[in-house]
Amino acid sequence: MNCETCHLNELELEPLEIKDVLRCILHTIFFHRTLTLVRPKDVDCDLFEITYVQCGLAELEKEVDEKINQFIAWAEKHPNRKSQVCLSFFDEKNKHPGWFSSKTERVYWEQWFINLHVTNPKGQGKSRGSKAPASTKGSSVFIDRVCFMAPR
Repeated sequence: MNCETCHLNELELEPLEIKDVLRCILHTIFFHRTLTLVRPKDVDCDLFEITYVQCGLAELEKEVDEKINQFIAWAEKHPNRKSQVCLSFFDEKNKHPGWFSSKTERVYWEQWFINLHVTNPKGQGKSRGSKAPASTKGSSVFIDRVCFMAPR
């Protein structure tokens, strides 16, 4: 099965903007990809003059917020770094069962890559007016449906 991938252009954000931006993007993708009956819910961003639609599913909203909070915690520990959020849609299929195990594999059918560069707010950091260079080294934190990655 082929996996469709979508790579969004890099967004440069300050730490304060992460939550609203990721909520807007992730919920919009989920709304357009949901395969169940939902009650759309309009949401106004706190920081931006924009309204987006959520599925109106409390469990999904909670999971998205948990993943975003995990990313924010990671971004706080790795300031001024480029990173990537990957939202993956997949089917689970049973692999050929062995004698003592039955494994399932994930067959991805769509992935969204959201490239972010979280920068320090202007006027903060080591010296006013100069930015620390973004590191090219990175790490990956894989989280179930949404994974957060930094370039290696």
